[in-house]
Amino acid sequence: MAQAINIGSNINHPSGNEYEICEEGSVPNVQVELISKFLSKCPEAALSVHKYLQKTYSKSNQQQQFVQPVNSTPKRDRPLDESGGLINNGKERRKYPRRGTDNNAQKHSHNVQQEISQHPQQSSSAMSSNERQHQEINQAATTNRKRISFNQLKHAIYISWLVREKLKLGVNNKEDYATLVGTDNWPTKINDIDIVVVKPKYVPDSFALVVLYVPRELDEDFVSNEIQRTIASADRIKRIHYSYQRSTDDYRFDVKDYSEYNAALQLGRIAIGHSWLSITKFYPGNRLTYCTRCWRISHLRNTCNAESKCRICLENLNSDIPHTCRNEPKCAQCDGKHHSLDSQCQVLKEYKDQLTEDVEVAIQKGLLQRFSPQEKSPLFEHREQDFPPLTASDNHSNKKWNTALPRTTIESNNLRASYTDKTIESINDNLATLIDSNKRLENKVDLVSSNMKTVILDI
Repeated sequence: MAQAINIGSNINHPSGNEYEICEEGSVPNVQVELISKFLSKCPEAALSVHKYLQKTYSKSNQQQQFVQPVNSTPKRDRPLDESGGLINNGKERRKYPRRGTDNNAQKHSHNVQQEISQHPQQSSSAMSSNERQHQEINQAATTNRKRISFNQLKHAIYISWLVREKLKLGVNNKEDYATLVGTDNWPTKINDIDIVVVKPKYVPDSFALVVLYVPRELDEDFVSNEIQRTIASADRIKRIHYSYQRSTDDYRFDVKDYSEYNAALQLGRIAIGHSWLSITKFYPGNRLTYCTRCWRISHLRNTCNAESKCRICLENLNSDIPHTCRNEPKCAQCDGKHHSLDSQCQVLKEYKDQLTEDVEVAIQKGLLQRFSPQEKSPLFEHREQDFPPLTASDNHSNKKWNTALPRTTIESNNLRASYTDKTIESINDNLATLIDSNKRLENKVDLVSSNMKTVILDI
């Protein structure tokens, strides 16, 4: 708006005192003529004034929408305060545009519109084209308002304790979140003011997947390498620890790439080693409701009236004095020497047990519904090529010397062994018989030869 008013500052504009007179309501004739001449030469200034009025009038109606209470549990794995990250402190200091400046601008723009109405003949052509532009802009603004609603795009404006204005933009679906985080096409200026876009450094639980029934003999590093080999954007791969003994393990990991996330879910399986394992969505457990101002449980920050405290040492935070944490943890629940949200705190254990009982009761009454992962077993498909029928011809026989050998089996081997033993025994028996016959024959030959010698001596 400041640019719209300062356009053509070198063209005989009134001084600062004359602008103060205009704001008080006494418009001199000289200034009216100057404004009329300026608008006839620069009709864009009237359009800028009109835009500014629409923006100013809509701010008062939209302020309540920007300060809607947050009914969801805050994210626990993101930085929470000055001692550990980014968080608001102070008494929820939300700075809105100064009303005094807006009122003065409204008075000045109202005086300008009065001068335009007093001299319609001097800038009739300029105003006619200007009105058409107003109608087109109003129609475009109406169309945009119909396309985007607060239910689809929830956002809020807050001021941190370092007095730096920040605009927080949130979405309610994974596709838009992946688009905003993955794109680099962000503006660098808004109304000629340099801005810096800071993307979240964490991946929400809605982008997490779980690999089920991983064999326990597989090492964690091996499982991580297998998952990253299939899903390149997989990160923070951790084994899920259960309170009871299991024969297999489950691994949780985040997927930054939305296309890979959908592809893994659509496939439903992943190969790890020699196993074809299931993949399902990650369903987080019951979340704690706690305040990021006083760090106590059972309420949220927007309903807390206490002073902002450090997440670790619980000292009060002052917006004027930078806080230096002593790094001595103190619990806001039981004043113990541990963090306020430590799982070892007895108060937190009792709160979790009570929360689990309340959730079970709500599920039994039908107030809540529990989504359990379903095992996707592939359907069996019988194919003829998987189990071909056996042919009558013996393809496993090896022919030697053009003689077909029978197919060897265990029974045939046993039969052959027994047949060989019998053959060897028969051969041994035949050899023994042959030896005996030879001995008898030798004896007879010896006897005949001795008889012949005796006969010869007698002659």
